Amino acid sequence: MSFLEVKDLTRIYGKKENQLIALDHVSFSIEKGQFIAVTGASGSGKSTLLNLLGTMDDAQEGTVKLEDEDILSMKEKQKAIFRRRKIGFVFQEYNLVPVLNVEENIQIPVRLDGKQMNPEYLEKLLHILGLEERRYNLPEELSGGQKQRVAIGRALANHPSLILADEPTGNLDHQNGLEVMALLKESVQQFALTLIVVTHDPAIASMADRVITLSDGAVISDAMVRHALSSEISEK
Repeated sequence: MSFLEVKDLTRIYGKKENQLIALDHVSFSIEKGQFIAVTGASGSGKSTLLNLLGTMDDAQEGTVKLEDEDILSMKEKQKAIFRRRKIGFVFQEYNLVPVLNVEENIQIPVRLDGKQMNPEYLEKLLHILGLEERRYNLPEELSGGQKQRVAIGRALANHPSLILADEPTGNLDHQNGLEVMALLKESVQQFALTLIVVTHDPAIASMADRVITLSDGAVISDAMVRHALSSEISEK
């Protein structure tokens, strides 16, 4: 049994002459622990795919099974609980709460679930993310790279099994982008998670185990990556 199985996933926006096929019978499966990059031109269906995998949109056809559970057939309340407990999200926009400090922003998913975060786990995340000295800082006092590190910490807070990242380095310069992705990859390996990243950056895609390429809503390539990392990454 695959960790994630996508079968004939189809998403159509609009009707008749205004119809737009965002995803056209997309199928693939992913094993637990894999780092997948999803690439393609603007409008190819990358973000639509991520929204469906994260149960934030509905499909006209097809299924998405995570650990053999059909997640698209869930009711909205079930989806909300599932997202909070099973999926961590990292976006291009950091989406941090401006009045909360680093520690408080990281703990948001756990608090929303009516729980308290394990202090040892919080300390471990702060250490891995290099945010121990910034724990009481507000978002406005952080650099872009630091804000994205907080967003990664928030995504990991509830021990999810799947991380979905939509252009997570889009607002960062090249070097900071590579550093954030290396950190995200390290975190995923350390916590035995599965990572799916939408990116247009070949350097980011080269860090993945596998690259799925979309064009006009369809999969045109699905290939494993040979890990000859660039000198930029190796020098880090």
